[in-house]
Amino acid sequence: MNSPSPASQSQSATRTAAQGGHVLHAAAYLGVIACVLLLNVTGNPVFRLPLSLLSIIAITLSIPHAARLARVISLGFVGSGSLLLWQAGLGLDEWLHAFGDMAYLLALFAALPVLAEPIRLGGYSHAIQALLQRRVSGLVGLNCLTTLMAYLCGSVVSLAAVPIMMACLQPVVERYPLDNRLRFMTGASISGYVLPLFWTPVSGVVGVVLHTLQLDWAALFPCLFALSAGCLLINWLIFYLLEARKPAPQAAPPCSVPAHVPSPWRGLGAMLVGITLLVAAFVLIEYRLGVGLVTVVTLVAVPGAFLWCAAIGQGRRFVTEGGRAALSRIPRMADQFAVFLAAGFFAAAIRLSGADAGVNQLFMQLSAAVGAQALALLIPVMTLAASFLGLHPLVAIALLADSLRPELLGLTSAQLALALIGGSVLTFMLGPFSGTLGLTQTISGVSAFRLCAWNAPYAFGYFLLLATFLLK
Repeated sequence: MNSPSPASQSQSATRTAAQGGHVLHAAAYLGVIACVLLLNVTGNPVFRLPLSLLSIIAITLSIPHAARLARVISLGFVGSGSLLLWQAGLGLDEWLHAFGDMAYLLALFAALPVLAEPIRLGGYSHAIQALLQRRVSGLVGLNCLTTLMAYLCGSVVSLAAVPIMMACLQPVVERYPLDNRLRFMTGASISGYVLPLFWTPVSGVVGVVLHTLQLDWAALFPCLFALSAGCLLINWLIFYLLEARKPAPQAAPPCSVPAHVPSPWRGLGAMLVGITLLVAAFVLIEYRLGVGLVTVVTLVAVPGAFLWCAAIGQGRRFVTEGGRAALSRIPRMADQFAVFLAAGFFAAAIRLSGADAGVNQLFMQLSAAVGAQALALLIPVMTLAASFLGLHPLVAIALLADSLRPELLGLTSAQLALALIGGSVLTFMLGPFSGTLGLTQTISGVSAFRLCAWNAPYAFGYFLLLATFLLK
């Protein structure tokens, strides 16, 4: 029998080491997630020390495998936070307990992709595509319907709405005399995805702001949903104005659909019912337990997605395919664990060292100079500016929400929450490092900065509506 060659032995050793590294990463990440959920659900401080220790381990394991920018940001947060604690005369115990502050977001990020499984296994994307092919006769109508479908998808599957809609639109846009098909596809998909982020419980944006400011989702929902719906109308209006000077598109030729293909309304109706039941479950369980919307969404996401899949006869596929996808995805979350755990440490260091008083003093001086209302308008601009410097919008708003005291700035907590949520939504549309444009760039091949330019007119319209809500 031939013995393995040195090359094959080396490759085998490399694969074994990689698998061992994935197992180690997965164990650390799942340990962080388990500890933060137990801490939030039980309120027992016994889980605080294991959470801190596992967070340190997770950061240490993640940094060597994270992207260069993520490494720089993470090390910067840990170094700056450590310096603040040292200057404040705090010891090792405070330094240790400062870790783990944003672990709740990572638990949410790990659970949310599972919600895309019912959309995939239910074949709802085929229903969306059939609807777009059968029912639309004009370009403006196509934009309205596309953004609305992306809006519905984004309300439950978040960022996964972008690739879903891009895939649905690919064969549809060929039937329209568009000057730039990619611009239409990316613009409609991104706008439809970001607008539910104002209100949906699965939005990390809403979760981090409400968690940090200790606000109730149900109390803010009417305002957030009205703003979101208003922005959707503004999207349609801006698209109409931009397309009004162009020649009217030719009528789309009829689409030949096989007789055995069911009506798209059945699939879309089932998707809408599933989304409604899932969101209602999040809100009702949070009302009963009172442990916070982020924790409830994290806990309910997996069983909720399974029940949805089981109801449509796809429960077994959900367990096998969804479980396989989750096991392969979690060890690859090095960027997220490095950045968010390090940012959480920095936010805790600001609070423990008393540096938040200095931050509030600076904002109070700014508020005195420009006025509280103008300051509310500047906060979304600051969030967007931080994104262009490489800071993820959720990190930016978490740091601001954790540091600022609205009562000292002449703002209500609701105003500050609205400014932070609105700023993050704008950042997801325009920020080159927000993740949205990076994913869209991968799918479309269009640079992130060009996508930013394409989205700018719509983002400006959203900002104007946000300003009216902040100033009223």
